[in-house]
Formats: sequence, C-alpha cells, structure tokens
Amino acid sequence: MKNLGIRQLLLALAIGIASLSTLVSAYAQTSMLVNDYPTSYVVKEGDTLWEIAGQFLRDPERWPDIWQPDEYLDNPDLIYPGDTLKISILGGTPRIFVQRGDREVETVSPEIRVEALQSAIPAIPLESIENSFTKNRIITAAEFEAAPYIVSNIGDNLAISTGDEIFARGSFLIGTTSFEIYRLGRTYYGEGLRKKRAFGLLNTTEEEVLGVEIEYLGFASIIENIAPDMRKLLINNGTKEIQVGDRLLIREESRIDATIFPTEPSAGMSGEIVAFLGAETLASQLDTVVINLGSEDNLEVGNVLSIQKEGVRLTDEVERAKMPFRERIRTLFNQDRLTIPGNDVGTLLVYKTFDRLSYAVILTSTEPAELYNEVVSP
Repeated sequence: MKNLGIRQLLLALAIGIASLSTLVSAYAQTSMLVNDYPTSYVVKEGDTLWEIAGQFLRDPERWPDIWQPDEYLDNPDLIYPGDTLKISILGGTPRIFVQRGDREVETVSPEIRVEALQSAIPAIPLESIENSFTKNRIITAAEFEAAPYIVSNIGDNLAISTGDEIFARGSFLIGTTSFEIYRLGRTYYGEGLRKKRAFGLLNTTEEEVLGVEIEYLGFASIIENIAPDMRKLLINNGTKEIQVGDRLLIREESRIDATIFPTEPSAGMSGEIVAFLGAETLASQLDTVVINLGSEDNLEVGNVLSIQKEGVRLTDEVERAKMPFRERIRTLFNQDRLTIPGNDVGTLLVYKTFDRLSYAVILTSTEPAELYNEVVSP
C-alpha cells in the first residue's frame, strides 16, 4: 500500500509539471503578440510585410513563426491586396491564416519577348555576403537632432538592453510603431569649403560636411502612447548597450533582393575610399568601406566599382642620361618625372547609398585596400 501511495504521488507530480510546462510554453508563445492585436486584418494596396507583421507581433521578424500557409490556395506563400488575415490560438500557439479576397482573373496567352540581360556579372546570393553589411546609416546632423530620443529607462538597470522598457520623447509619425536605435558617430568632411556668412562677412573656414554616421544599437516597438510627444517602447533587440539620449529612427526596409545582380554604374564614376568600419587601417575581402560617392552622383545599390592603387612617379634615367649636364641638373630641381598608372587591386559592391556617401563591401581583392584608394567604374 505504501508503494502504491508513492506511485500516485509521483504520477500527480509528473502531471503537474507537464501542465505547468504547457502553461509556460503557451504564455511564451502568446507574449510575442502586441497587446491590442486585431483578430483580422484586410491587406491594402501598398502594405509591406513588415507593416502587416507589426499589426500582430512585437517583433515583426518572427512572422515566419506564426504564418500558416494554406496549401490548397494558389500561391499559398503570397499575400495579395484584399486578402483577409485572421489570427487564432492553436494549442497555445498563435497562427495567422489567410482568406483570399476577390481578385480579377485575366486570361493570358503565351508570348515571346526580348529582354536585355541584367548583368554580365554572376548573380550573388544575398545570404553569402549579408553578414558583412553594416546597419549603420549616414544622415545629416539636422536629421539626427530632429529624431525622437530616449529620456528614461523603466526600472533600476543602468544599462538598457533587450527586454527593457523605455520612455522616448519627440515627434512620432502617426501609424509608425517600429524604430531603430542609433548613436551619433563620425562626421565625414569633403575637400571643399562651405562659405558661411558671419557678422556680415563671408567666412570660408568651415569645412564642407558630406554626412554624419550613426551607429546601430538595436530596435524597439511602441507599446503605449503616454502623451502627444512621449511614447513607451519595448527594446525588442539590443546589439550594444543602449543609453539615455540615443535616437530613434523609422526602421529601414532592405533595398536588396535575395539574389543580387551586380551592375556597372550608368555613368563614369571616380571617387575614394574615405573610411573603414571601426579603427582598421586596411580592408580586405568582405570588409565594408565608406566611399565618397552617393545618389547625387547617380550611384545605385548593386553597382560595382574597381579599387585602384595609386600610380608611382619616377625619373626616366635612360632619357636623363642622354641630356647635357646642366639639363640633367635642371630636371632634378624641376622634378620632371613620369607617372606610372595604378593597377586594380579589388572590386566593390555598393549595398547602401546616401546623398553623398555610400557603404560598399569588397567582393574580391588581390591585396588589402588602403584609405584614399581610388574607386572607379570597371
């Protein structure tokens, strides 16, 4: 009888643990949802998958965890304007189902068309190089100062990290719920001078600013509207320590497809490598560099450029030996030298452009790239 009592106790304990585990798992699954998620949502023209996922999830990147495609529908993995998305909780796990909306059906017949090849350069799978991309941005100082900023951390933690809640203040675009967190970094200057009027006189001592780099720290989503200029946010992911004063910018959508088709620039390009990420002094294959060319130069994402090593200047000793003594002396003082052209040492792929600067990754290199190496159209 004693053994029977022990067995019953162990069985009850096992059932209790299993039930508790199920409850914990169910809570973890449902806690990924935003507090006021809709039971259904009708897809509109112009919607992006990121915006749709943000209607339901605290972290839109977890959309694949709750998406439930219907294999009996045409193109079950695609969502169209007019479709209705409905959320259900199945076994403690949220699931999104799609109900196809009414769409016009057009009957088409086969036809032949001729299209130019996108590129003579082999296509590159994004997954093979995207880990080399930086999430930093380059903006103007005015844009940085106008961005909302963190004013307080909720709790006693001095460091703000993933899972923490914060208060932020500033001007928030209506309907926007997801933000990336940034900190002020380097300022990039040009060679020219910007004229500035001071006390009625023109002052030309201020160097021209090409852009301000801001460092990516993570992303957050709004969970409560506190006041017209204040929001409560959840830090969904922090890659570095976040501090009071760091800025919030609307999340960027990638402009690069899953497969990259490198292309030559539409116009001749000539610029320089002006910076590396971090404190490096050299860069090699799959390193990111900053170049002083941007959208104002008609540079586009996917363009490829050649990295050129600077040529050398030397004296033609054979020709100099034929000169009279006095002329040989004169060439020394006049520094009459030949310029030997530089050679290609690598190839860049542009993956993020700004007005006057861009980020590019080194695809190939025969020797390390240096600061101020020239970059030109291939």
